[in-house]
Amino acid sequence: MRSLQGGIDAALSTTVLGLIGTLLGTNVGNRKRYLAAVIDRSRQLLVERDQHSQLAAAAERARIAREMHDIVSHSLTVIVALSEGAAATPDAKRARAASAAAAATGRSALSEMRAMLGVLRDDDADAPLTAVTAPSPQETVENAQRAGYPVSLTLSGAAPELPSATVHAISRIVQESVTNAMRHAPNATSVSVHVAFTPATVALEIVNDGAAALSGTSGFGLRGLAERAAHAGGGIEYGPAGSGYWRVRAELPAAPEGMQR
Repeated sequence: MRSLQGGIDAALSTTVLGLIGTLLGTNVGNRKRYLAAVIDRSRQLLVERDQHSQLAAAAERARIAREMHDIVSHSLTVIVALSEGAAATPDAKRARAASAAAAATGRSALSEMRAMLGVLRDDDADAPLTAVTAPSPQETVENAQRAGYPVSLTLSGAAPELPSATVHAISRIVQESVTNAMRHAPNATSVSVHVAFTPATVALEIVNDGAAALSGTSGFGLRGLAERAAHAGGGIEYGPAGSGYWRVRAELPAAPEGMQR
């Protein structure tokens, strides 16, 4: 009996030790798998963080490039036109006026550049570039008229109180469209800018004649127009509009709903 009891005790001890070993092995395995999953998830989070940082940096470069393009392109186009006009006219008074207008355009561009650099040097990396004051449609048209271009502006409807991003988009879309007309249709006899306000939307239409068949169908400026319209929650379309005509149409929301940052 004693040997039988000893055998049973030994078997029970072996079984218990085996169960304990199995439980420990299972626990250690689960722990290892858990740690491996945590490490893998941490790696994924690091990769996602890097990807988000790269996307944010790309978006920041794009918005800075848009502002730089619009400031430099428009200002230089107007300055060149005014300077050429001053050099070509035999009228000393008109030449002085054109030179003074070119200088004023240059000073305005410098002010915009300083304002933009001030925003970029701010501690807040997400500071909106809409803080940079863009020329209003009226100012853009007046600058083009001083340079000798046949640009006209028509406003219709009562202008509601607009979000700053929409105001900025309107100014830059008109500025870029007029600049493109001055550059790509130097012999244009008509460049019309129409801004229509309603309580819900702002509609822009810029049409010029004298455009070449493929004028302005590509380039950073037009891509920037689409980005600006999308940023303000609206849409834009552009292209030839009949023989020798080029048209830009944009519709932006008058309310801030649906706007992107």
